[in-house]
Amino acid sequence: MPSTAPPPPLANELLSEQLVQKDHHRDWEEYWAASATEHDQNGPAEALRELLEDHRWLLPRGRCLVAGCGRGYDALYLAKRGHICVGIDFCDAAIANAQKRQKWAETYARLIVPQGTLIVLLYPLIRRGQSPPYRVTMAECEMYLKRYFVLVRVDPNCRCIEGQEGNELLSVWKRL
Repeated sequence: MPSTAPPPPLANELLSEQLVQKDHHRDWEEYWAASATEHDQNGPAEALRELLEDHRWLLPRGRCLVAGCGRGYDALYLAKRGHICVGIDFCDAAIANAQKRQKWAETYARLIVPQGTLIVLLYPLIRRGQSPPYRVTMAECEMYLKRYFVLVRVDPNCRCIEGQEGNELLSVWKRL
């Protein structure tokens, strides 16, 4: 005898219902506005790096889309590896954050003449909470500056403030 029970809802119907019941866009805007981004590692996702750098999978050259890109680290990482990459996000605060970092590099490039020198002291290298100064990494610095500058020198053992050993790094860049 055939069942008279209604069929189970399809996955897309369940997802649509969840989106109607909860304003996910507003939640993400509030999340970014509160700087509650503990998942943000100031660089590409470790899982993505592991997948590609440990040669567990070969991503064919071509176009990539990073949905929910946040500050854009994964998109920049893929672009650095030679892919044509687009990052999208629906959260205005996340998009603004990604654009700020690119503008930082563009500003230095406008201010420094070709063959000029940019000296960057990266501090702090170790995350110490959610307030300034904010953690910055060499990989992040390279992602944004490599378009305009070539790295000339890195000194991880630079003289630093007492008690900050290992938490500062000096880098020297030459404007292209």
